[in-house]
Amino acid sequence: MFELQNQADVLVGNEEEGGLTFEQKKRLSIAVELAASPSVLFLDEPTSGLDSRAALLVMNCLRKITDTGRTIVATIHQPSSQVFDMFDDLLLLKKGGEVVFYGETGVCSSNLISYFEELGVTPMNTGENPATWMLNVLGERISVKGQNGEDDELNFATAWSQSSNCADLANHLTEITETRDEEMEIKFDSEFPVGWFKRDNLMGNRLVQIYWRSPAYNLARMALSVLIALLLGSMFIPIRTNLEFTEAQITSVLATIFISFIIIGVLSIVSVLPVMLNVRDMFYRHKSAGMLNYWSLGRALGTAEHRFILIASFLFCIMFIPVSGLARNPEATLRTRVFSAFVYWGFFTFNSAIYSYIGQLFMCLVRGQGTAMVLASVFIGINNFFSGFIVRPQQMIGNFWVITYIINPGHYVYEGLVTSAFWNDTRAVIVTNASQYFDELTSPDYVGGNDIVYENGVCNIIDDDSYCEVPVNEFVYAFFGQQYGRRNVGRNVIILACILVAIRICTFLALRNLTYSGK
Repeated sequence: MFELQNQADVLVGNEEEGGLTFEQKKRLSIAVELAASPSVLFLDEPTSGLDSRAALLVMNCLRKITDTGRTIVATIHQPSSQVFDMFDDLLLLKKGGEVVFYGETGVCSSNLISYFEELGVTPMNTGENPATWMLNVLGERISVKGQNGEDDELNFATAWSQSSNCADLANHLTEITETRDEEMEIKFDSEFPVGWFKRDNLMGNRLVQIYWRSPAYNLARMALSVLIALLLGSMFIPIRTNLEFTEAQITSVLATIFISFIIIGVLSIVSVLPVMLNVRDMFYRHKSAGMLNYWSLGRALGTAEHRFILIASFLFCIMFIPVSGLARNPEATLRTRVFSAFVYWGFFTFNSAIYSYIGQLFMCLVRGQGTAMVLASVFIGINNFFSGFIVRPQQMIGNFWVITYIINPGHYVYEGLVTSAFWNDTRAVIVTNASQYFDELTSPDYVGGNDIVYENGVCNIIDDDSYCEVPVNEFVYAFFGQQYGRRNVGRNVIILACILVAIRICTFLALRNLTYSGK
């Protein structure tokens, strides 16, 4: 019908990247609206911006649609003779929105022409475009005899309302209304032509295809994940095989883990906003046409995004963990190392998912991308300060800021990453007597991370109390005020899962209840 078979595998594209021509996009837009099987199709200037050939192609498509029994209502400016002859009826308005003609145009616009010529306007010349002629005659000053016998200027709107054509049309419309055949009425058994399961699958597959065709979004974040992992991990190549570390070295590793999940999170939320804006605006158009509901798109957003999140997180972890030496504990078995790496990847995936999905939520909550970016900046700032590294847990617990620590998803992600990376690490950390952790680690009856009571302290004092050696896992436990522990891993997984579910529910609600016209 729309003669786009040869372009079936062509991306719609844009002016920068190429794709369909402007005229082909017009036909595609009409086809998209027609997919909802409307009984009436409203079009606003479908031929504007097109040359005569392209305009004729679009109008031929519209003519084919009307031949199927559907009604098309279109506004049009300065059509050619061929295009104008394709219309069955015309509603002509003068300045001010007053009707000056309404009805069938007739063969070769005969009804329109005869009506205006009977009013005394300049007759139409042979070969003249009826559309151009009717606009010209509306600007003419025609004198008619008034009720008092004096010459008055013809008011085309008044002439129409008092004409027999207007009366005949009113009678005809009344007759149609009273004698309508209910069997001819277009009815549907349901709002959508297929069930919800089929709709969700189709929408999911379509969005996955859109994502796959967006290398600037997906391939870029995967490549950046690998690059960032290599850059951050390579910082620890000189110490990755060490069996002893200084406090500064372990602290720098903790800082790098913190920076890594923040950087990847920021990359996720910033890159998803423009993509979500385009998807959201597309959804608004399709929802208004009755083609989609919020549930189908909400589910598709989750299914299309999660596979790329899993891959990008996996690529980061498989590069970062071996290069940085997080899995180099010589006393750990291969099974333990693999399990720790798997848990690390799981928490890192949680982080990327939360950032990506909350970016989608922000874009659904507000009108423009700029406002969504402001919300994203606030979220990023909260995650930066209250995840547990810049402001330690022991500094927040017991005061007002503990609220931000409790509700902050970055806290649970960071705790999971640190715990999975170091909990079984028994390599040594050299703690000097000037360290803020020295007295705590050497105190009698110290309770370590494994709930073991050390009567002489967990730190083995060496060289006349000038320094001591403590396992990495116990130092990390003390570093975070004995708040980050393996016993919290299960709890953290549940909380992060609940946060993801809450974000997705809010996204569904935003898609259902909020609609912003335009960008």
